Amino acid sequence: MISTTRRQCAAIAAAALVGLPWAARAADPIQLEFGNWLASTSPQSKNSFEPWKAMVEQKTGGRVKVNLHHGGVLGSSRAVLNDVKGGVYHVGLLVDAYYYDTPLFKLLIGELPFALPGPTVATKVMNEFLDKYAKDVFDELKVRNMGVFVSDAYVMFSTKPIRTLEDMKGKKLRAAGKAWVQIAKDWGAVPVPMQPEEAYTALERGTLDVMQYSPTGALGWKYYEPAPYVIRSEAPIIVGGLIMNKAFYDKLPDDLKKMFDNELNPALAKMVVDTYEKGASEALERMSQVFKASGRGEIITLSREERAKFVARTEPEWTAWVKEANRRGYPGEAMMADFKAIMKKNGLTPTF
Repeated sequence: MISTTRRQCAAIAAAALVGLPWAARAADPIQLEFGNWLASTSPQSKNSFEPWKAMVEQKTGGRVKVNLHHGGVLGSSRAVLNDVKGGVYHVGLLVDAYYYDTPLFKLLIGELPFALPGPTVATKVMNEFLDKYAKDVFDELKVRNMGVFVSDAYVMFSTKPIRTLEDMKGKKLRAAGKAWVQIAKDWGAVPVPMQPEEAYTALERGTLDVMQYSPTGALGWKYYEPAPYVIRSEAPIIVGGLIMNKAFYDKLPDDLKKMFDNELNPALAKMVVDTYEKGASEALERMSQVFKASGRGEIITLSREERAKFVARTEPEWTAWVKEANRRGYPGEAMMADFKAIMKKNGLTPTF
């Protein structure tokens, strides 16, 4: 009942800015509703979203007040696009993997297994790729792009040790999105679609054996408690976006539009990337300390030979992406060639 009430309040606040029938006028100061499905204790909430709230209010001289709603009280991670588009809240954190069957497919080239290594360089690669092939994606989706980013490389949180590819056989493995389903099968696992919000309980109950997730993000969810074996698979990563309700943006005064476009939005995207960049090693160290103290759990680094097996099994997914791009009417071969060229330009060697 509490979350429903908050959701309704946010919708009414949003209505005041997007002109829905029951709203008489915009609030003063402008109320910006930020729907965050991450926990308030997560590194992104503490090190990105809360500081950005303070920055917006300070830089705008109090003309904009940011209301942060943590813990998914306004909507789940899978509902972000529709919620932001519909004005349930104005700013949200988008997981592109959930939108395989939309124009965001173009950006999922960055989630190909073992393609990109980490947040800073990968974010640069994806933004260069976006500029060439996906500039209109967010316009097509009828939301405002505040910044595209890439997470730290994923690890696997497992209820049992995994040291070889053979150990994956039959394991119920979290698939973040449609493209990840085949990756799980390549590894001999059983793909299980799962939102981050549901995974802790699923690991406890055995409906999920292995949760793939960012080390930084996992601190907030504490997956390492029910799944204390952390396997450094280092792939894939998530391409994400920060999006704003278009009607909210359109109603901002011109000077505030300019401030969001040129300063506030880039600052938020940078905070998110910096948090991921610095958070992975800190998160793994924190988990290691927890495991040592409890006598249960381990950070597992795959041997070179075993990691090579994980990598080799996923080569077909690169070809499959090109075929799917072509099927949708995109220039798949050219997009892949340019993606690899952008990687090389930024000092990365394409895996395949």
